Amino acid sequence: MTRQDLIAALWHGRDPFADPPTDLRAGDLQGWRSIHPYLEEAVIEFRPRVVVEIGTWKGASALFLARSMAEHNVAGTVIAVDTWLGAVDHWADETLFAELATEHGYPSLYRTFLANVLREGMTDHIVPLPLDSVNAAELLRLRGVTADVIHLDAGHEEASVAADLRAWWPVLRPGGLLIADDYDRLGGRFPGVTRAVDTFCAEAGARGSWSLRGKCKFIKPD
Repeated sequence: MTRQDLIAALWHGRDPFADPPTDLRAGDLQGWRSIHPYLEEAVIEFRPRVVVEIGTWKGASALFLARSMAEHNVAGTVIAVDTWLGAVDHWADETLFAELATEHGYPSLYRTFLANVLREGMTDHIVPLPLDSVNAAELLRLRGVTADVIHLDAGHEEASVAADLRAWWPVLRPGGLLIADDYDRLGGRFPGVTRAVDTFCAEAGARGSWSLRGKCKFIKPD
């Protein structure tokens, strides 16, 4: 599907980047492992028409994927799924909570993401989808959208990650690639992510998985 197809399917033909605000926030590409070999390799090897990223934050990894597409002449689109409301980590930790940039009692992080995409000139390769993970997956299924590559970087609790994997597996095409962030076979900061991924891979018969520097990847069987 082209970007215009996705705009029609997900946004009823209304481009979310149309008529941007004039008072854009300053650039802020804060991220964690946003530039990673697995992301660029996914673009080069799979030449995806559709990449879905679940958990976009300020857009650093979505932009890296988009720039990789542009550099390697891949006519693909990144669907950036996020509520832009933060996860339990951001609400429980006072320092992380400040990153949500609340205005009138509501997080305004989406404005930072929007400004970053506009400033980087990558609107032709990105479509935001401001929904929670499960509802976003259901919308894509209803609209017949399948993904060639999925980058999962949302919640860090075992139950949350397991739910995301179950929700998005039907959206990934057979032979497609799933990359999961915050994966560490030694336990790491978020051992629940690793447990959820390992359990899911065993149950789904996924090919892989390979892990490198905080991410793992595996392939959906044909």
